[in-house]
Amino acid sequence: MSGNDENDRPEQPRQPRNLQGLLKFAMEATKDEDPTRPSEFHQMDPERRRFLEEALKSLTIDVVEELNKAMKTLTDENSSEDDQVTSLEVVTNFVADIDTANDFFKIGGFCIILPCLNSNYSVVRSETAMLIGELAQNNPFCQKHLLDLQVLPKLIELLSDEPKVAVNSFHAISCIVRSYEPGLASFIEIGGLECILGLIQCQDQEKLIIKSMFLISSFSRDFPAVRDELVKLDAIDRVAATLEPKSTYDTRLEQTLCALDALIETDEAIQRCRNKKSNFREQLERIISFGEGKDDCIEQIEFSKNLIAKVFK
Repeated sequence: MSGNDENDRPEQPRQPRNLQGLLKFAMEATKDEDPTRPSEFHQMDPERRRFLEEALKSLTIDVVEELNKAMKTLTDENSSEDDQVTSLEVVTNFVADIDTANDFFKIGGFCIILPCLNSNYSVVRSETAMLIGELAQNNPFCQKHLLDLQVLPKLIELLSDEPKVAVNSFHAISCIVRSYEPGLASFIEIGGLECILGLIQCQDQEKLIIKSMFLISSFSRDFPAVRDELVKLDAIDRVAATLEPKSTYDTRLEQTLCALDALIETDEAIQRCRNKKSNFREQLERIISFGEGKDDCIEQIEFSKNLIAKVFK
């Protein structure tokens, strides 16, 4: 009979159903590791059993209970700034799991979002925006309910807040609208495209400029209709105006070139570039010249060459 016959296989320990079974299962599974020492199972004495049960119980976290505790702190007007921040961090850590994020909505957790976005404490506003991003990322269930809560207008308002609040709010917006058409439609309806085009002109907001360029690229590649709308809003001129050749690798420059490459895909977009009374081609040629021979500038060079080929062929 074949050696693969089930009867030839060593007997597998039964799956454990309780603490004592778990220990027996572990002993059976590891008894062959040291063949010089026989493995025998003995009845556990009551005192040791109680100790192990308490130890296991202390390692078990009731997630819903922890979420409810955090919500209680966040809805308490007398709670301190530090307590609120700690509670938000607890919730954010738990909702990284999509099922827990959905459960957080089901137990009424979204009631804390708008009050916390309106907090007098900037760090609370910032942490709440981070929480929204964690809830929304790749999660249509939470994206929908966040839209229903009307958080987008408030998040857009917070883009003019303190730098950290603004950056985290942008992250939250991105998580709600990217790859989720209802979120994108709502964003466009309340002037979101005009908003991100305005952000790229804020020279003192480097992180927001980079994130805005990335979002422009993402929208343009994923949704041609949105790309065409951006072109009509003069996005090409606005983005091209921020081009600044660098002699070393520059994240902002690469994201700017990436955005232009995504925008310039139609005859109308190409014609707009050709009609520009600017030094667009010269800027691209300088980027190529500055980056030549530098491994970390390869993508910047490729984007620039591709743009020259598209526009000036």
